[in-house]
Order: sequence, then C-alpha cells, then structure tokens
Amino acid sequence: MQALVTKPSLRTAVVATLPIPEPGPNEIRVKVHAIALNPVDPLYVAHPPSPEEGRVVGSDIAGTVDKLGSGVDAWKLGERVAGLLQGATTGNEAARPGGFAEYAILEADLTFRIPEKVSFEEAATFPLCSLTAAQALFIRLQLPAPFPGPFHHALPNHARKPALLIYSASTSLGLFAVQLAKLITPPLTVIATASPANHALLRALGADAVFDYRSPTWAADVRAATADGLGIDYALDCISEDATTGQISQCFVGGEAEKRIAVIRKVAWDASLVREDVSPLYGAAWTGLGHAIVYNGAPVPADAAHRAFTVAFFRYLSASALVFPVRGNPVRLMPGGLRAIVGDGFALIGSGKVADREKQAARSEEHMKKISAEKLVYRIGQDL
Repeated sequence: MQALVTKPSLRTAVVATLPIPEPGPNEIRVKVHAIALNPVDPLYVAHPPSPEEGRVVGSDIAGTVDKLGSGVDAWKLGERVAGLLQGATTGNEAARPGGFAEYAILEADLTFRIPEKVSFEEAATFPLCSLTAAQALFIRLQLPAPFPGPFHHALPNHARKPALLIYSASTSLGLFAVQLAKLITPPLTVIATASPANHALLRALGADAVFDYRSPTWAADVRAATADGLGIDYALDCISEDATTGQISQCFVGGEAEKRIAVIRKVAWDASLVREDVSPLYGAAWTGLGHAIVYNGAPVPADAAHRAFTVAFFRYLSASALVFPVRGNPVRLMPGGLRAIVGDGFALIGSGKVADREKQAARSEEHMKKISAEKLVYRIGQDL
C-alpha cells in the first residue's frame, strides 16, 4: 500500500510502499477514503520525536471496514467508519502507525460509525478535534456532558446564568466546542471570538455572542455580554499561544469560585500574564486512546478513564443512523492525494505557531488560499 511516512533526517515526510497491515485481536482494518489534517501532523514531521524513519504519519481517517480481527463482532465488512490514530507524534519506540495511508488499523471500540447523510470527507474532520473539544469541556472544565460516561459533573449553583468563552472559535476545535457547549444542560451563555468573516457561521452553530479578537475592546465586550456584565465562568483557549491565555484570564468573574481555562498547548502561552486566581488546564487528546506514550519528550501514562470517555463519546457520535449530533467542519477538499500533502497541506498549516502562519506568503492556486474556518481534507485512492 501507499503511505505517507517520516524521514527525520530531512525533517519531512515522503510517500512509500508498505505492506498492508493485519488487524490484531479487537482491531479492524479500514480501507481509507479520506483523511483530514491537523497542526500536529506537520509539527511532528518537522520536529520528529523519534529518529526512526518510515513511521506512518496522520491522525484523522474515514473509510470502510476492510477486515476484522479476532473477537470483533461490533462491525461488519463494508461499514463506513472513522477514527483517530496517533502515528508519528509520539516518541514511543514501538509506535502504532498513523492513518495517512491506503489502509489503517483502528481499535474496534475506538471507532465510530459514519451516518448515512455524512460524507467520508466531513466525517474525517471529526476524530481529533471533536474529541479534544469534548475532553476540554467535559473533563477539564468539568461541565456536564450530554452523553453518559465515566465523568459525572454537574454545574455548581451559579447566582446567574454562567458564561463560557471559546477563544478563536473558528478553528476546527472551536467549531466543535461551540456546538457541544450548546448541548449542555442547564444552558450556558456561549461567547466566541473570531475574525468577522466567521461571525455568521458561529452564530449559526449556536454562539450567543461573537466578537473580533483583533478588536482592542474584545475583552471588555466579552465581559459585557455576560449576565450583569460580571465576566465569564469558563473558557477554552483554542490557540494557547503567547498572550492569549493571559488575555482570556482577565475576562473572568471575580469571587472565590474556581476559575479554569482549558488550554491546548502546554507551554506556548505566557504564564506570567495569567491572573493568579485562574488555572490553565492542559490536556492532550492522545490520553483518550488509553495507551502509555511519550509525548513532547515526557511520559504520559495510560488512562483508563480517559479511554472510557472516548468510547462513550464515539458511541454518542454513532447514535443516529442519519446525521452526527453536531456538524462537521467546513471541508476544503485538497487535490493530489497522499503525494500533495507535504507540499500543499503541510505548507498551508505550517509547523510553528498560528501567528507565524498568518505571516506566510500566499500562493496563487485557489486551494492554497489561507485557511479560515475550514478543514483541509484529502481523498485517498483513485478518486482524487
């Protein structure tokens, strides 16, 4: 099969021919039809955590069940499925392959069904970022999930309607977070920041108020949009770089109640700017796969509760035969398949900070315009 694999000596990835993998016990083999890109994919190709060459890259996949491992009775051949793989982002010596290939292996219970009215391309936008959004809201921020699982949280008694800020909500993560937040009971006021071009989309997804994060008054505008203008109660920082987390911390209500910001990067934000009574809480989606890994140079132990949460969340995504409970990201279908990912997709996303991406010179091709509220998706196989 053809697969995109690491070449650490050149800090890039190349297409190579590999044997078609065989599923083990409680695993399924997926014939991959579509893959979606995430910032971690080019990041760990440019900054490889392992010197081993030939590791399959890629996180998000959608396709059809091609072969069943022993003990699998939840899936049938030909069923449309999607799932998450860690691939080359880990420093583990015996790392599980990623999904940017013609075939990939998923654990049977860490796989979700694609509803009839959802395309492979839209389904591929879900795995990593929808799970990251769910972990941020329902584990780190301790908000009540709209599905049963291992974490049982209830909203504390607020004297007023609580408010959640989703900063940079037009990112893939933010688009899922806005929708999941609107499913919380009792309801929150969901406030988002984004570029003005994406305000209408965020309102359509359920955001109660949207502000331009480039405006010098955005923090004051956010506080004014909360009940009595007192400030927010929860926050998700979808960028978590430089000053963003500190700026968000200034939007919180006062008082003794615990104040939490879910952040998606561990050290890229300036801790000196964060208000002393606000706690940034980091988490990586990979804990949801339930395996001990080495990530960002540090060991991350296996977490059975986080794995059970992923199983519950993916079961929730699979509940309807027709549609997902939330919409997928808007898709930018990229041409060229596996061989175009590095030169086009990785070039667009970049391997540094989001702020650095904004400084990149634009290319003339339509598919290479700057990314805004879209997910880069490639078809795998003959129909490119």
